[in-house]
Order: sequence, then C-alpha cells, then structure tokens
Amino acid sequence: MNPLSLRLSAIIVPLLVASLLQAGPASADDDAPPSGYPSWAEVQQAQGNEAAASAEVDRINQLMVGLQQKSGELGAAAIKAGTEYAKAHDALQHQQAVTQKLAEASQQAKAKADSLKKATSSLVVKAYESGGFDPGPWSVANAAIEPDNIQSFALLNRVMDRTAKLHDDALSASQASAAATAQEQAARDVLAQLDSDAAAKAQAAESARRAAEDSVAATDGQRKTMVAQLASLTSTSAAVAQKYQEGQVALAAYQAAQEAKREAAQRAADAAAAAAAAAAASNQPAQQAAPPPISSGGGGSSGGGSFGGGGGGGGGNVVDDPSGARQYASSRLGAYGWGQDQMQCLSLLWTQESSWMTDATNPSSGAYGVAQALPADKYYSAGSDWLSNYRTQIDWGLGYIRDRYGSPCNAWQHEMGFNWY
Repeated sequence: MNPLSLRLSAIIVPLLVASLLQAGPASADDDAPPSGYPSWAEVQQAQGNEAAASAEVDRINQLMVGLQQKSGELGAAAIKAGTEYAKAHDALQHQQAVTQKLAEASQQAKAKADSLKKATSSLVVKAYESGGFDPGPWSVANAAIEPDNIQSFALLNRVMDRTAKLHDDALSASQASAAATAQEQAARDVLAQLDSDAAAKAQAAESARRAAEDSVAATDGQRKTMVAQLASLTSTSAAVAQKYQEGQVALAAYQAAQEAKREAAQRAADAAAAAAAAAAASNQPAQQAAPPPISSGGGGSSGGGSFGGGGGGGGGNVVDDPSGARQYASSRLGAYGWGQDQMQCLSLLWTQESSWMTDATNPSSGAYGVAQALPADKYYSAGSDWLSNYRTQIDWGLGYIRDRYGSPCNAWQHEMGFNWY
C-alpha cells in the first residue's frame, strides 16, 4: 500500500469510526469502518475545557484568599471603631453627669443669690421697724443733726454694710451660676459632636465589614459552583477519552480484519494463478521441456520491491513478510508486560508507518523498517542484522514504545494526534 495513502487514511478514518465492538465482526457485505466514536479533536476539546475550569477554580481560590484577608482587616477596623465609639459614648455620659452637677450647682448659686436678696430686704425692713427711723436718703442727715438719733444711725450703718456684703455675695453667686451653665453647655456640645463622629465611623466600619463578608460569601458560592463544574468536566473528559480509546481499538480490529481479507484474497489469487499455470503446463506437448526455474536466492517471501531472503534475513537479503512480522510482534507482547489487547493498536500503528514492510523507507526523513526508526541505525542496539530482519526491528520498536509511551495504544493515540510517534 502507498505510504501516503496510509497516512491520509489514518487521518480520515478516526472521523468515521463506528461501534464495531458492539456490532461484532464485519461480514463480507459490511465493510464500513466503525463510526460514532469521538475524534481526537473532541478529546482535546474536552481536556481543554477541563483545564480551563481548573484554572478558573485556582483563580477563584486565590481571590478567596485575598477577600478573606480583606474581610479580616475590615472586621478588625470595625472592632476598633466600635471601641472608639464606646469610649466616646462613655465620655459623653460622664460629662453629662458632670454637667448635671454643674447645673445643680448653678441652681444652688441662683437660689443663694435670691435668698441673699431677700435677706437684704428683710434686714432693712427690720431695722426700720425696730429703730423707728426713716430709711430714706434724708435719714443720715437727720442723724447727724439730732443726737437722739445717733444710735439709729449706727444701726443703719451696720445694716447698709451687711446689705452691701449680701449683695456682693448674691452677685458672685449669680456670676458663678452663669459661668457653670456656659461651661456645661460647651462641654455638652463638644462631647455630643465626638459621640456623633464616633458613631458615624463605627457605622461605616460595620457596613464595610458586612460588605466584605457578603463578597466572601458570594465568591465562595461561585467557587463551589466551579468546583462542581470541574468535577463534571473531569468526568466528561475521562469518558470522552475512554470512548476515543474504544474507537481506536475498534478501528484497529476493523483494519486488522480488512488486512486479513486482503491477504486471504491475495492467497486465493496466488493459488488460482498457480492452478492456472499448472493446468497450462499440463496441456503443453510432452516434447516441449519446461524452462528451468530461476533461483531467488532463498525461500523467504518478498514484496514491496524488497530483496528476497530466507527465514530471518540471513545472508543479508531483506525479508518482507507482513503477516509473519505481525505474528512475531504478537508473540513478543508478553515479554514487555502487555496483553493481546494492545496488538490491535500496534497493528494500526505500524500499518500506518510501514505496512509492516522490513525495507519500508520514508523518502523525506530516511526513517526505515517496520518501526520506522530515525536514524535507521538505532536498530543496531537490537541486532546487527537490523537492515534485513524484521524480528530485530520489531524487538527494537517494542522497546522504544515501552520506554517512551508505556504501551502501543498510547503510542497510537500520539500518532493520531501528531502523525508521528
């Protein structure tokens, strides 16, 4: 088969894969490839969606850390503002108690002043009544002219002194009362303003704290939603990848079946040709001798333009035997820790790479052999007869797949995604 056709088929076929495993082996009239399985692009899309959701969850988690830290800071600020408000409020209440006392002192001073005024008036009246003198402005002059009134004048003088003192005391008490009232009002105004400012700050800090808590709660809800979506996408991605793998196994089985049909048809055609040649030979005249056979240099099969060779490539002649190469590869899977379920992927992989031809050569890169080693002399680590012996090439190729991909199906999955392995 043309290598270019194989590679084009390998790109197109996955888009048309069907449920061959569920439908069973293809019949002679059912040669359609399996379909209904996801493509590699769909697998990558599912994995990309999962990765995007995971990145969003990481971003929200980082945002949550910042919001929680901010919420803690605002909570501390609210506590501090509340404490300051409590102190201001306590100071206001204390000052209110002080001003209450000042107000009481002011009332007492006012009452004392009123009392002193009344006492002054009372003394004047009593002096007049007891002395029988006129307390008017002419009383002093009369007391100086009339000696009998000297005693009354002395009494009046004492009354006047007492009255002046009482008046001064009343005036001082009145002034103290006014000053106390003014101080009380000024202190009340200052503390009322402080209390109002502290209350406003406390209210603002509490509002900021609640807003931060609401933001944390909303972001946490978003985080929980994204985590749930991530879990769903992870499950979906795994399911798509599993279905894709099933499709690859189904496709490998289909291609193996098609290859078997092709080989069977080729053997039938070869047998028919041989029978026809034998019949023609038997019909020739006895006197005509058959031409001597041409030696091929060995008993091995050949194809694809390779040299004929015997058995395992002895003598340096290339042996192209795709069927024998497959059988040998199948027998070697257990030595690398794999089951026969990996054979279908391996068959598909090396069918695309080399059609299992020992001397398959990539004209562009120079990759060679069944496993398409590049450079070709990598095979030498598995045997010096690598140029002509597919067994040596297969042993090297299986080791390469194990070391690089872990299994043939993993290698085939990479091949489908990048067109090389």
